[in-house]
Amino acid sequence: MTPESQAGYILLVEDDVSFAEELSQYLGAHGIFVIHASSTEEAMEQILSEMPIGIILDQFVGATDTLAWLSDLRRRYQGGIMFLSANPEVTDRIVGLEMGAADFVSKTTLPREILARVRSLIRRTGERTVSAAAPAAQLPTRRSPRPGHWFLDPTQMELFRPDGSLAQLTSAEFAIMRYLDSCRGRTVSRDELVEAILHRRYDPLDRSIDNLISRLRKKLDAFEHAGRLIKSVRGEGYVFVGFANAEAA
Repeated sequence: MTPESQAGYILLVEDDVSFAEELSQYLGAHGIFVIHASSTEEAMEQILSEMPIGIILDQFVGATDTLAWLSDLRRRYQGGIMFLSANPEVTDRIVGLEMGAADFVSKTTLPREILARVRSLIRRTGERTVSAAAPAAQLPTRRSPRPGHWFLDPTQMELFRPDGSLAQLTSAEFAIMRYLDSCRGRTVSRDELVEAILHRRYDPLDRSIDNLISRLRKKLDAFEHAGRLIKSVRGEGYVFVGFANAEAA
């Protein structure tokens, strides 16, 4: 049994039964166990029954555009989600990533690359599921945030505010927060952020990173003036100064 199949299962939400069967068989042949749901209702029932380690989500399932369904899904599921779509519209891909999807892949992508991306999804999100299923004696002790301090926990993808509350960040917002924190004090260009966070080449007309930074600042502003935390450097990018009181897991 491979590491992937030991970790749990991938939920494939796809109304094209033939495509679902072919992809499930291909992933299964490479050690990734797949459960297929042909509707969003069936998918939600499966998630409530047993959490998957990741979800492959067709953008259009029946009459449902799952981009619009994503916020409802996120109330029940916080793991990794990969969109798989025949839709070539770039804007939808950007929206999906900004809403917290880990990846957005075309259905015309070669199966071998889809496999690699699914494995990447498992690596990024599946380890938490495996750890949660381990005996308590094997679990590492998780540090708790100290009162009055910002607390960045990359293992759980969480950011706690000084009052102990959890900042409600999407995976993309957390990723950019973590990346800027790792480059604290250094100006990070937009093209570097696009490549590191959105995994694509930078387009000067693409405002996705600026929109992510803007949303992140709004979520931090209630406790610290985010304009002083994440500074804009004209013509270059952004620099993260750092929280006044902060610690990492």
